Amino acid sequence: MTSTRKQAKLETGIKAKSGLLAFALSTLLPAQDVNGDWTRSIRSESKPDKSSVLQSFASSQEIGDRYGSRIHGFIYPELTGEHVFGITSDDQSKLFLSTDSDPKNKKLIAYTNEWTEVGKFNKYETQRSKPVRLERGRKYYIETIHRENSGGDHVSAGWIIPGKSTFRIIPGSNLSPFPTGSKGTIIHEVWSDPVAPPIKGTPPVTVTSSNDPTKPVPGGVRWFWNNHLSNLNKTKANNFDLCFLGDSITSGWPSDLMNTYFGKYKPANFGIGGDRAENVLFRLENGELQWTSPKVIVLLLGTNNSGMNNSGEIALGVATVIRKLRGMLPETKILLLAIFPSKDPGKDSKTGGANTYLAKMDDGKMVRYLDINAKFMDKDGKLRNDVMRDGVHLNRNGYAIWGENIAKTLDKMMK
Repeated sequence: MTSTRKQAKLETGIKAKSGLLAFALSTLLPAQDVNGDWTRSIRSESKPDKSSVLQSFASSQEIGDRYGSRIHGFIYPELTGEHVFGITSDDQSKLFLSTDSDPKNKKLIAYTNEWTEVGKFNKYETQRSKPVRLERGRKYYIETIHRENSGGDHVSAGWIIPGKSTFRIIPGSNLSPFPTGSKGTIIHEVWSDPVAPPIKGTPPVTVTSSNDPTKPVPGGVRWFWNNHLSNLNKTKANNFDLCFLGDSITSGWPSDLMNTYFGKYKPANFGIGGDRAENVLFRLENGELQWTSPKVIVLLLGTNNSGMNNSGEIALGVATVIRKLRGMLPETKILLLAIFPSKDPGKDSKTGGANTYLAKMDDGKMVRYLDINAKFMDKDGKLRNDVMRDGVHLNRNGYAIWGENIAKTLDKMMK
């Protein structure tokens, strides 16, 4: 997609203070590529969801969002000599070439980790291969793999043949499909990202509030983008087995206490202060946790929606996040916590109603619901003064109570 269109798409839905949008445009777009192993979205062991015949080494545009694709076949050089190959795509892509017709001998020769315009082979140095000597009369296996997140989409491969100085898209007359087929075409295969079925216990409600917790939007706090970028880097590292996901109550975990209670599970904190359900959904839609492999995600979410949504809408937003996680990470279990109590009776009335819905989302296997709220209350059912540092957030003692009271359930889920 063009730079203007890429920016326009991001601007849609961003309602932020002056200066935040400019920071987002300069930071988020490159950061979208800082995620886990996107090549896992090319599920070559299974039948593609779509397959099309190409007349050249260039895919169609505007196929859709959130998919992985592959174009592979054989290339037939017209001349003997050194060839330079190039790749363009939106978003990421890799170009492989074999030393012969056997795919087992393929090697990565070019790639791009960020989107490029159609036909622009010189935006990044990595898009161009080193000169490769090919022989006329032989065929060579060639392959691109490609990842599309959102917005415009395309992938193409070009070459500079001996005696020429500019790239041109590899024509179909120099290609044939893999494993068999006549010269003149090549095949483009597409695997759409899996979508989980509706979550058990999802509230049968319609959003009537002005704030829709099921529609992804970025957070409006000044620290959102820096924290999002940090989480994308954690995603890329992919060195955790346990993930804590949520808002400021989650982000506030003292690192020493988290290590005391959960260090054996290599925990990672993906909490961002101020987040509502729709902000967490935005983060997941834009790279966080994609193609990672935690065994369990501890999800605490919804308290910040209480100022803008009713109980059913809060629970619907949480259910939407869970469904997104189940589609992204089908092998990961989710420990869904009841929304914690606060010192605000009006907030607690809404979150208490939401918890009634959340309890019904426990499926006994991949999503487990746990309510530890009684541990924060005194014998009279009032919020204890020794667990809070303000009206909403826990102090160290509160986090210790949290750690102690999910440990047993978490140990079982981590096995």
